[in-house]
Amino acid sequence: MEKRLKNIDDAYQWSVDTVAALRAADFSRIDLDELINEIGSIASGLRRELVSALRQVIEALLVAEYAHANDKERTANECQSVKAQGQLQLLLSAAPGLKAILGEAVEEAYGDARQFVTEDFDVALPDRCPFPLERITENPYQRLVAIGQLA
Repeated sequence: MEKRLKNIDDAYQWSVDTVAALRAADFSRIDLDELINEIGSIASGLRRELVSALRQVIEALLVAEYAHANDKERTANECQSVKAQGQLQLLLSAAPGLKAILGEAVEEAYGDARQFVTEDFDVALPDRCPFPLERITENPYQRLVAIGQLA
């Protein structure tokens, strides 16, 4: 029996070899447990990326809504908000299945964002995320066009 592909030393080469074996329907060379672990890792990574993107959006929204910021800080925060919401839109477009876990991911992201904003801006924030999902996930460019800040 031929040696099974393993992901022990070179993840890239393992990926290339595994794809080649799958395309050739040479399933005897596939380490099914390793393949399952790798696919699970992809899903976990996408979930972490979602929570991170949501945390950035929520932080910006919290600062805009609750922090006492000067004009320069407000402008920088608005830029962060647009960038973070744009990244979130890209992620949800690339992996629409993530929409199914948005609610739980928002709660997780809010906890981190709340702690950051509370510590950095010395403000009291609600225990639960005060923003509706539609506000968090809105397309920032459409919002800017609607309020006349972008043509």
